[in-house]
Amino acid sequence: MSEHMMSDRIIEEYLGALRDALRTVNPSSAKEFVAEIEQHISEGRTSLEPGDEVGLRNLLERIGSPTTLANELKETEPRTASGMDRVTPWLILAGGFAFGFGWLIGLYGLWSSKTWRIWDKLLGTFIWPGGLLGTFYFFGAISSSTVCSGVQNAGQTASTLTCVHHGIATLPRGLQFLAGFVIVAAPIFTSFRLGSVLSRGYADASNPRGIRVVRSGRSRTRTRVVWIIEGLMVLFFAIFVLTLH
Repeated sequence: MSEHMMSDRIIEEYLGALRDALRTVNPSSAKEFVAEIEQHISEGRTSLEPGDEVGLRNLLERIGSPTTLANELKETEPRTASGMDRVTPWLILAGGFAFGFGWLIGLYGLWSSKTWRIWDKLLGTFIWPGGLLGTFYFFGAISSSTVCSGVQNAGQTASTLTCVHHGIATLPRGLQFLAGFVIVAAPIFTSFRLGSVLSRGYADASNPRGIRVVRSGRSRTRTRVVWIIEGLMVLFFAIFVLTLH
């Protein structure tokens, strides 16, 4: 085998290993990436003597191993969110209405996923447990209640009845509105936060590329409609709080 043919074989083996390492990457992106590396190799060979295997291997080493190159490409490639990741924010928000099981499934999806960081997981767990269903229970717990006690003085048949009112209805109307808005908006904000991370990811010093998710325009439009509906729910609930006596 001639030295030129040996050099071509080394390159083919290198490119073949690169293609194997890129099997999980989008085919069109992988093909374009391999073509760029092949062009880079061709340009580098112009400075080498024909049949210089040592120089060729050094060139390939400088370019990087196929595995390293593939990993670098995967880090910059948009990824497709898993089905579980996509439904998790909605299960955290409204899954409690499915007898609580939906929220528990969302909680499992949240903690088992690598998409969200620990503070997102804590937020989704504790604000509020049960999602919107938990909001109704929480609101019921702080709703108005009346405790009455009677005191009968000696020698009297009538007793003095003293009633003490507790709960959100005892607050000024403006504070009632604010409390109702916060209670309902909290789980919606939590779900919005989880969905935002799923869509755009993090963009900070620790992860400048963030987590980019492939989503269709139709999906984004549907998401906006859902958030508008939920915003109206918050408004109507706040108005309901204002009508309390």
